[in-house]
Amino acid sequence: MQNFVYLVGDPETKEAAVVDPAWNVPAILQQAKTDGYRLTHVFLSHGHYDHINGVEDIVRATDATVCAEKTELEEFVFEGMGGLVVPRSSLKKTDTNSTIHLGKLRVRTIHTPGHTPGSQCFFIEKATPEGYILLTGDTLFVGTIGRCDFPYSSPKAHFESLQKIKALADDTEILPGHDYGAAPTARLGKEKKANPYLMVSEFHQFLQMIRR
Repeated sequence: MQNFVYLVGDPETKEAAVVDPAWNVPAILQQAKTDGYRLTHVFLSHGHYDHINGVEDIVRATDATVCAEKTELEEFVFEGMGGLVVPRSSLKKTDTNSTIHLGKLRVRTIHTPGHTPGSQCFFIEKATPEGYILLTGDTLFVGTIGRCDFPYSSPKAHFESLQKIKALADDTEILPGHDYGAAPTARLGKEKKANPYLMVSEFHQFLQMIRR
């Protein structure tokens, strides 16, 4: 399904998180080991099976803390459903502007509902010399967006979530949940000028686009 799975870590303390672990857990664990990192956290952008089917195996192997948006846990992903079965003691409910520390690296969560009720993005301040990083899950792809026409989705919420993202700095690099664009990553400033779903300023325009 062209998923992206990311490893995010502090090069000093070697503490790391895996974002949306799915499909090939042995490869994830091996990459972290090869790079010399210890997985302490699992970050979930949302609860769809194609993003979470490796959670159990990761927790079993590392005892990492799973961080998922509280709305997603309470309203969308029920224990034992959707492939997410982890010990309750390992779950950390996050909300907008929660800050998670990976060693000296600070990761801020941004609640971006629409695709699912508890979709969230992960914002890393000055992660690179060039600027910021935003892991966008299925909220925003390069050149397009995730679907918001499921029974549990909300086009209005998705539009409002995109406005939150648009408010971030242009030099923010977006890292999406799938390789659905012309490039695997893009700068937000470029997306604001090229992604049609970010270019519209009114909800009625956005609604017309997703209903085509």
